[in-house]
Amino acid sequence: MATHFGSDGSVKLVTSGGSVAAIGELLNWTVTMTADPVETTSMGDTARTYTAGLQTGTGSMSLYLDPADAVQADLAQGDSVDCEFYAEGTTTGDQYYSGTFIVTSVERGATLDGIATLNAELQLTGALTVGTVA
Repeated sequence: MATHFGSDGSVKLVTSGGSVAAIGELLNWTVTMTADPVETTSMGDTARTYTAGLQTGTGSMSLYLDPADAVQADLAQGDSVDCEFYAEGTTTGDQYYSGTFIVTSVERGATLDGIATLNAELQLTGALTVGTVA
């Protein structure tokens, strides 16, 4: 089984200018895919049955806040962003996940003894694509 070290991960966004750029100061990211269960039970059945319904997905990322990072500045709630999530790196043959997401929330915060952070929550619109770096 192949394993990947987390520090090899990255997230790239298509910026408002149309270029693809890695988001700076990334700490972690997640992409979660789900399928709605649709009930198919009918009268006379003795147990409930289901089939897979529509799929949906969410994404999230946590970063150290860097006001000078232009890609971070593109994260605003309500915006639609094209994202690429890389777990194993960005070299030829590495796998990544991509899709169009709506930014549902952006949270910025700081603590007395820590580094300021930015957390973003994303809602996938459409399908998630699994690709391989060419």
